[in-house]
Amino acid sequence: MKRIIVLLTTLLLLLTGCAPKEDGFFHQSLVQPFSDLIKYFGSFFDGSYGMGIVLVTVCVRLLLLPMMLNATKRQKEMQGNMKLAQPEIKKLQDQINAAKDDEEKAALTRELLKVYGKYNVSPMNMGCLPIIIQTPILMALYFAITHSKEIAAQSFLWFNLVSPDIIMMLIAGTLYFLQSWISFQYMPESTRKQMKPMLFISPIMIIFISFHSPAALPLYWSVGAIFMIFQQYLSHKLYKNIE
Repeated sequence: MKRIIVLLTTLLLLLTGCAPKEDGFFHQSLVQPFSDLIKYFGSFFDGSYGMGIVLVTVCVRLLLLPMMLNATKRQKEMQGNMKLAQPEIKKLQDQINAAKDDEEKAALTRELLKVYGKYNVSPMNMGCLPIIIQTPILMALYFAITHSKEIAAQSFLWFNLVSPDIIMMLIAGTLYFLQSWISFQYMPESTRKQMKPMLFISPIMIIFISFHSPAALPLYWSVGAIFMIFQQYLSHKLYKNIE
């Protein structure tokens, strides 16, 4: 969930910056290929670029799926190891808090790091690779839509792809809340309380960004949220016995 917040915040900052130059590396390597891909997939549906965006979204999520499943597996393994390590970690943390000088704290901290290594537990969250990959994809999709006259001029369902749409914005926010809620159900009881605020933060940010963005962006997010619900179900079935 925290990764989603980082992704949305990064995206918001980047989308408020300058558009890429048409002869620049980012446009040539990502924006133009995305535009061509949307048009290519749309050609199978009587030139519907909305359906092209849907298929691009599914393709992106399928490419990310092995990485995301592997990240879930590592997270569950780490949670199991953390349960085993918790008594030793708690004891050393109490000793660190009660330490009288910096030298004693440093020695106890080194012992704590040894415990992390012993149980193969990382105190840092290293699952940022999907964020790094998704951010340029979202940026490329955004600029592919806004800088392509053919895509921007077309409508899909009830909305224009290049104009903000309140209904599509609310659908994306609702689906992200549902996805967050399902993710919340799979969390250990020990972490649910501290993660509860995240149930609302990501949908609110989705709605805020969508309010100022082409309707194609919440369309992308809506399809992605549906796919992530499937992904969470699949990962739970595959790794539910890992502790």
